[in-house]
Amino acid sequence: MSSIAARFQNLNPVLDRELRQRSRSAKSVVMMSFLLVLLTGVLYLVFIATEQNNRFQDPLDRLSTGVGATMFEWVLFAELFLLLLIIPGVSASAISGERDRQTLIPLQITLMGRNGIFFGKVAASSAFVLLLLVASAPLLAVPYLLGGISLFRILMGFFVTLATGVLYATLGVACSAFFRRTQTATLMTYVLVVFMTVGTLVIIVIMQILSTLNGDFDDPSVWPLYANPFVGLAAAAGEFGRGFNNVGPFSGIKEGLFGDNFGGQDRSGRPDFLISLGVQATFVAFWVILALRKLKLPKAEVD
Repeated sequence: MSSIAARFQNLNPVLDRELRQRSRSAKSVVMMSFLLVLLTGVLYLVFIATEQNNRFQDPLDRLSTGVGATMFEWVLFAELFLLLLIIPGVSASAISGERDRQTLIPLQITLMGRNGIFFGKVAASSAFVLLLLVASAPLLAVPYLLGGISLFRILMGFFVTLATGVLYATLGVACSAFFRRTQTATLMTYVLVVFMTVGTLVIIVIMQILSTLNGDFDDPSVWPLYANPFVGLAAAAGEFGRGFNNVGPFSGIKEGLFGDNFGGQDRSGRPDFLISLGVQATFVAFWVILALRKLKLPKAEVD
């Protein structure tokens, strides 16, 4: 066991140091507690609301109305929302914080290189995202116990949420490498998150207005929404048909955007969540390229 641990430590010293610091940090405990308390509150409130709406039904009939699916979708929606609030604050100081502490140059002159530094920071931030998701996994298991939702759908929602969290953790580290000050990097990460979530909706509204002004009353293209993390998660975790129409936010999004006849196009069988993750990954890769070009060794900067 000691040899395995030693190999893990030598794999990437930056990752090893970051994991040790995060595991001993009170900030990590506070963030995890904050996430779990809020998700527990959302789970309880949705349960109370669904119980009130279905209080006159037979207990067995409640399973077919998708009570568990409703709770699952709202908890997963709140979890993604909270992760998008937490991740920039965790990852955007990864490299700019080293500049502030004047420890970046000692890292740069080691044999690790800029790729080792950058991806070590990304792995540490991604590990924290995984820790948050694993800690909240029992809350996602409660809707499954109530019924009305498949285990496959829960796993799909979990893994797409994890992939989305890793992408935005990478985006935060990229902004931390590209911008010198931690405040600027954090602000720009939040700006990019808002652009990907709210900005894509604004683009769709503008496209709809322009189409109406031009006399085209057909449904507009939804391609900008593929960059929206909530839409990508809805394509994986949402469900419509079979009596589960609009039981939660993701089912409503999936039926409205990826229904079989939306915009006159047949989208049945298309892996829309993979397309969405691909669009988001392309956007993040653009910032990673900029960050790696910015994160040069001191000798290269002098030349």
